[in-house]
Amino acid sequence: MSDHQLVMLLVDLVLITVAARLLGRVAEMLGQPAVIGEIAAGIVAGPVVLGSTISTAIFPLDVQHYLAAFANVGIALFMFQAGLEIDRNSFSGARRLVTSVSIAAYAAPFVLGIVLGATLLARHAQGHSTRFAFFLGAALAVTAFPVLARILAERGLLRSKVGQIGLAAAAVNDVLAWTVLCVLVAATSANSAQGWRLIAVAPFLVAIVSMRRLLPRLSRSATPSALIAVGISGTLICGAATAWMGLHLIFGAFLFGLVFPREHSALLLEHTRLVSALFLPAFFVTAGLQVSLSGLDRGSALELGVIIAAAVLGKFGGTYGAARLCGSPPREAGMLASLMNTRGLTELVILVAGLSLGLIGPEMYSLLVIAALVTTAMTAPLLRLFAGRARVRSPGGDARTVEPALNVGT
Repeated sequence: MSDHQLVMLLVDLVLITVAARLLGRVAEMLGQPAVIGEIAAGIVAGPVVLGSTISTAIFPLDVQHYLAAFANVGIALFMFQAGLEIDRNSFSGARRLVTSVSIAAYAAPFVLGIVLGATLLARHAQGHSTRFAFFLGAALAVTAFPVLARILAERGLLRSKVGQIGLAAAAVNDVLAWTVLCVLVAATSANSAQGWRLIAVAPFLVAIVSMRRLLPRLSRSATPSALIAVGISGTLICGAATAWMGLHLIFGAFLFGLVFPREHSALLLEHTRLVSALFLPAFFVTAGLQVSLSGLDRGSALELGVIIAAAVLGKFGGTYGAARLCGSPPREAGMLASLMNTRGLTELVILVAGLSLGLIGPEMYSLLVIAALVTTAMTAPLLRLFAGRARVRSPGGDARTVEPALNVGT
């Protein structure tokens, strides 16, 4: 790296960090998740707003490779946090409702996405048409667990029935999403020159299962600093392993977070969030630089509307219907459906992975990024609409009033 590249890299990191924080704060002031402003900051830095000439001058091509490296570290830590935040026992007390909601919330948009993908093959299919359609279904079916958890915390609903069912259903939804995406990526990689590396998947999964038994012993004897080092280094190692297999680093990092001991999760989340805060802005800009409207036409606007409609109808309708069939009151079912419609940063991670692996093209990527922003922005207004002065039940059966004020973080 030359001195000029180093200077530009540091300047770019400062610019995008400040822009992400500022626009994230603006989003929060508008009652929206901060992630909307942070993603918007990346799009603003790209050719859509600044134009290709100015954008390339600020973020030179020879510096973008280094930004991508920072972005990958940030995403690996984010996926570790997403896995670590999932409570593996959270749905044991309401198994029927959680199972019904999580399956319906995933299956409905997934099927609609596949059908929609089949109709868009002629304009957007990248290489393998079946994988394109299935990826579109997977992209529409995702729920952003970290964003949903923050919404519930800000709303004071973490201990309510809606909150606990929502968290558990989103956790199951996330596992389904990453499993399906992993199969799609594996099918894509199997046909590549490095397809033989997939033979390492089985021993890797055995190692992950073994970690679930070994890590608790380590956590009981390790110092906090040693535990943080194990968490970060293990995340990067597991991410590197799945990246080497051709499965993308997000899967290894997520699995490591999923099996990591929960006893010190608060400590790990606090410190890894501090580290990822330095790296994630690079992901926003690398994702935003790939958004382009130049290849879109009038038909693309119609496609965007249909994509948003399919995403909302599938996720909201599937969740609401399942909750009502399981006996939830209309308001609680509506609140649950509103929460499950959140996509946020998790969606962006999936889209970037799909683009880099050739499952979707630049035009479909741009449309799906816009759709992710729109559907995430719908969460707060819909939650206000259904919450109002709703009486929501805690797991013990008592009811309390939910105030209409809403302040949503990342």
